[in-house]
Amino acid sequence: MAIIFAKEENLEEIISSHPKILLNFWAEWCAPCRCFWPTLEQFSEVEEGNVLVVKINVDKQRALAQKFDVKGIPNSLVLVDGEIKGAIAGIVSCDELRSRFNSLAK
Repeated sequence: MAIIFAKEENLEEIISSHPKILLNFWAEWCAPCRCFWPTLEQFSEVEEGNVLVVKINVDKQRALAQKFDVKGIPNSLVLVDGEIKGAIAGIVSCDELRSRFNSLAK
């Protein structure tokens, strides 16, 4: 499944309809966020059917960034059945991302 972009209006529906989600907070001006994008695409392809990658632009969705207490970007949250299981801060490789996600999603 492709990476999807969430807004405040549709995030709850997305969360309730997918058991495993990687929720990535980013901004267009953030160079590390742009560098992390190909890794997220690779992760999305490798985990297709298992994990949904959802991106939230912190500049356009400030209320969601505040709701999830995002202090820095890029920042990714692991959600399982709507519950936050942990966070993965910064840039990591696809293998490291998969390892951390799977460890947190148990």
